[in-house]
Amino acid sequence: MKKNIIFGAIAALMLTSCIGDLDQEPMAGNIVNGVYENEASRMSALAKVYGSFSLVDQGGAGSTDIDVSDAGASEFLRAWWSVQTLSSDEAKCVWGDPWVSDICGNKWTSVKNDAIYATYTRAMMMISYANDFLRNTNDNDAEIAIERAEVRFLRAFAYWIMIDCFGNPPFVLETDPVGAANPKQISRTELFEWLHNELEELVSESSALKAAHTQVYPRVDKGAAYALMARLLLNHKVYLGEENASLYDEAAAAADAVIGAYPLAKNYRALFMGDNGENPDALNEIVYAACYDATKTQSYGGTSFLIIAGKNNASLGITDGWSGLVTSSEAVLPFVGQAVIDGAEAGVSDESVFTAIDKRALVTLTMSVDKTMMKKKDFTNGWHVVKFNNNHFLDPSTDYGLTAKFSSVDFPLLRAGEMYLTYAEAKARKDGGVTSDAKAVQYIKALQARAGMQNSSVASTVSLDQIFDEISREMFWEGQRRTTLIRYDRYSSPNYLWPYKSGVANGQGFDSYMELFPLPSDDLLANENLTQNPGYNN
Repeated sequence: MKKNIIFGAIAALMLTSCIGDLDQEPMAGNIVNGVYENEASRMSALAKVYGSFSLVDQGGAGSTDIDVSDAGASEFLRAWWSVQTLSSDEAKCVWGDPWVSDICGNKWTSVKNDAIYATYTRAMMMISYANDFLRNTNDNDAEIAIERAEVRFLRAFAYWIMIDCFGNPPFVLETDPVGAANPKQISRTELFEWLHNELEELVSESSALKAAHTQVYPRVDKGAAYALMARLLLNHKVYLGEENASLYDEAAAAADAVIGAYPLAKNYRALFMGDNGENPDALNEIVYAACYDATKTQSYGGTSFLIIAGKNNASLGITDGWSGLVTSSEAVLPFVGQAVIDGAEAGVSDESVFTAIDKRALVTLTMSVDKTMMKKKDFTNGWHVVKFNNNHFLDPSTDYGLTAKFSSVDFPLLRAGEMYLTYAEAKARKDGGVTSDAKAVQYIKALQARAGMQNSSVASTVSLDQIFDEISREMFWEGQRRTTLIRYDRYSSPNYLWPYKSGVANGQGFDSYMELFPLPSDDLLANENLTQNPGYNN
């Protein structure tokens, strides 16, 4: 398997350090002496940067190197997915943990919340590891120059997490003195400009990054840099507080650069199965992924969490079921329509009923006794999502749920399908809400055709509302929902409600300052340069 290039290096160099008070002390001494002096050790250091978003600690699945109540909750993807998804209309979790209730009910404060804290801390750890790699290497060797460019992208992705979730984080580069002073705080506007410039450099002709879709998976190339740039620029109004039409043009151009190199996978389901990192069809579309392996990256985060927490039985290629994640009829509505929802039977209707209408409708009622989500804060009340599946697309005869304890499903953080939507939305926003741009219409129709979608309303134009509905189907449960709702002015708004928004059964709006999360109080106490985000001081 190609991703074993990374996993083999990770096995040779396990995570051994924690971020502490984020004082940015050099990490090289915490790895091994002379780690950058030979290729094998340097590749292990590179793997550590790549693995920052999927590993938790060298002690195994039940241990963690950051201060949260549960080891699994400390893993980046689980934490980030939770704040992005459970705080939105896509899912809720029925568990009683205080941090879970606060995220699901949009009730978090500046008091430490495990998911918010882990998202922040893991992103800052990625930045620290990346800075250390860059500080201890140079571009004199062509291969090392490629590695350094990849690390710069990974650092940029972590800083995108920070600008999107926290707005005004501490900011450190490899050129800053080590340990001389606490990091300075950067404004959201300044961080946007830095990210824009950094990504432009990474896609330029002088960049050492390999051309789009030419690097061995799961390493990144210019395709990933273009994709992140497209996402950044599409959201520029949120980050800058004002709209710039030219940035929509740039977003569309960056998205198109990805589309030209990464064709859509023929089978949507294959993108989210246990062999998606080896399946050539899935790899056509995946631009950048957080990688998992059931034997080499064991944790109760990542796609293991998404699968196990969403079921109560031995299915979907993993033995356990934690009875946690549920979704609502309202979230399923864009896939199948009200008539199908009304006719679906709790305890009976399986995914085949819904995928016959849209192949992306990977939901089921077979574990339910009631379609109404959270009626009794019970897992059996509501719908369940079966999008992530540890069974293998290329090995359909084997039931991995008989033996597997963890997931090998890689989580696509950037993929071509998103870029099809980004291009269309950028054009629609540039054109005032509706676009007749031929490519935009073609791209939306291509996504719908792959899904076998019935009754499409897209003809010769496409509107922002139509694109929003298409995002709701195509990107369901992929960690983008909070960002999308904010971009569409629907996240905190009282004009767009969902069940249990703000903890109220029928939903209600909440304060707009909560569109950013609070900086951790521990970091504020340790670093006098940091100021808390507005709204969280009282």
